[in-house]
Amino acid sequence: MARKHFKMNSDVRKLIDKYSENHDVEFSDLINKALKFYLVNQMNHKEVKEALRDSDDEVSKYVDETMRSSMGDINRRY
Repeated sequence: MARKHFKMNSDVRKLIDKYSENHDVEFSDLINKALKFYLVNQMNHKEVKEALRDSDDEVSKYVDETMRSSMGDINRRY
């Protein structure tokens, strides 16, 4: 996959710096986890399954847990 570039705003940079300082996490690990969490929460279950069809068991487990968590959030809102 081709590399993607983005511009980070100053608020996000400050939050990343503080989080990294407190939790000793690599920038790329944080970005990958955050983007995955955001995207899984924005897509429906079918879209996620299709996109990650050939993924490993760890990713599948993460998706299932996130989808269950999202459903819990939806149920609490109503």
